[in-house]
Amino acid sequence: MPAYDFDCAGAVIRVEASLADMSRPRVHLGAFAVTGGAPELVIERHPALPPHAKVAEGPLGRCRWLLDGNRLDVEVPDGMYQGELVLRLGWYLVASRRGAVLIHACAVTDGAHALVASGRSGDGKSTLARLCRGAGLELLTDEIVQLFPDGTAAGTPFRSDADNVGRPGRFPVKYLVALEKAPEERLGPLSPLDAGALVTSQCFDGAVFALPRVEANRRLLGFLSKTGLGTLAFRKDPAAGEFVKRLLAT
Repeated sequence: MPAYDFDCAGAVIRVEASLADMSRPRVHLGAFAVTGGAPELVIERHPALPPHAKVAEGPLGRCRWLLDGNRLDVEVPDGMYQGELVLRLGWYLVASRRGAVLIHACAVTDGAHALVASGRSGDGKSTLARLCRGAGLELLTDEIVQLFPDGTAAGTPFRSDADNVGRPGRFPVKYLVALEKAPEERLGPLSPLDAGALVTSQCFDGAVFALPRVEANRRLLGFLSKTGLGTLAFRKDPAAGEFVKRLLAT
C-alpha cells in the first residue's frame, strides 16, 4: 500500500496514503513530510479487523484498532474527521513512547526558543498564534503541543484554524503562559501550582493509550521545573505579536 512518512519530534510515523489524504482538509501534513529513516510507528488501514479489535470513539468519530509493537492497524470509514482521529492516536502513541505529554496549547518560536500558551477554549490561543505569525515568529501549532520533561516542546500538524499552519521542530521553552485578555500587553506572575493545574486540565487524552496519571504528572512537573512561568495579558492587536517576540529575544 502507498504510504507517507511524517515527523513526530524526530521520530517517523508511516501512514497509509488513504488515511493521510482524507485527513488533509483538517490536518496540515505537508510541512511534516520526511524521507528516510525507520518508522517508529506504521499505521495501516483495513476494510475489516477481527472481532477482538478495540474501539476508539470520540468527537471526531469512531475507529476499530489493533496495536502490535510498532504497527497500528485500523478499520475506519472515509472522512476527514475519521482520518484526523487516527492521526491523533498515532501522534499520541509515538509522543508518549518518547517521553512527551500532549496538551491543548499553541506554541511559537523565534528559531532559538519557544513560548507555549495554554488556556481554556476561547482564551485566544489561535488569535495569539496569528498575531505572532504576523510579527515574524514561526508557529509550531495552535492546537496540540508536545511537552518533554527536559523543558522542550515540539509542534504537531493539528490545527484549530485553517490558516494557522504549524511546522516540525523541537525547541527549549522560555515561557509557558496562561492567557488573559486585557487592553494592553504584560507578563504577570503564574504560580507553579496554578501552572500545574492549567497544563493538567489541558492534557490531550489519547483514551486508548492514555498514560497513567502519575506518569503524566511526573512528565509535566519535569517540564514546568525547567521553564519560565507567567500570565500573558494581551489584546487582539499586532502589538501582542511584537510583545511575544521581545519576550523570546530577551
